[in-house]
Amino acid sequence: MKLAELTRLRRDAEQLRSVAVDDIPGPERTLLLGYTCDRHTWHVYLRGSDVHLLVYDDVSRGVIRHEKRYRWLAADLVPDKRVYPESCDLAFARLLTSHGVELSFTAFNEDRYARVVKSPFHGTIYDSSVQGLAVAEGAPCDRRG
Repeated sequence: MKLAELTRLRRDAEQLRSVAVDDIPGPERTLLLGYTCDRHTWHVYLRGSDVHLLVYDDVSRGVIRHEKRYRWLAADLVPDKRVYPESCDLAFARLLTSHGVELSFTAFNEDRYARVVKSPFHGTIYDSSVQGLAVAEGAPCDRRG
């Protein structure tokens, strides 16, 4: 194999493992909500023309990480600990698993589901105008609903 062929092969493999906004039909909403091993909230959501990844400390309300992109590697959108199944979009979960990404879910909580089911956003979002956290309209007040 030539170097150019190797480069193309790697690029093609990366494209197969990536998720783009065009792959996610529907309105702005939470795609996945979970938490990290450090107990930081991990919120992936669709807003505008980007998929956002927001990691924050739910106690101090400090932003650990915020990025927005049109295209992501699928594996980069999943926390290293758990995902709340009540706050995981089914189509998005299927998209991730079709790219070989495993989702580690917490136990399903009926009470939490009842609190978040009608909210487009299940967690806090990033507000660039204040460079900090904001509660999306219609969202529950915290990650637990």
